[in-house]
Amino acid sequence: MADFTVSTEFLAKLAKDLKGCGDELDQGLKALKEASRSGLGYDFLDEACGHFQSKWEYGLKKVRECVKVLDDGLEKVQQSYDGTEQSITKVLTPAGQS
Repeated sequence: MADFTVSTEFLAKLAKDLKGCGDELDQGLKALKEASRSGLGYDFLDEACGHFQSKWEYGLKKVRECVKVLDDGLEKVQQSYDGTEQSITKVLTPAGQS
């Protein structure tokens, strides 16, 4: 039989950390949007900065989408493990004891 344990507390912390990661990405994207990408003195630099900002924004959007999917999945896994653990505890507890 496999010997492993699942820490639902760790899963909850991981989900919380992922939400925090998403929040930090949102803050970075907001700061990037607020940053001026023109006025560097050279047209090629202004264009390069604009291109970078567009690519960065797209990449951050994709990362946020992945974080959301992971967060949703972790929440379901945590609920399943918690439910299973409670059910097992209930079944293995002798009648009359709580």
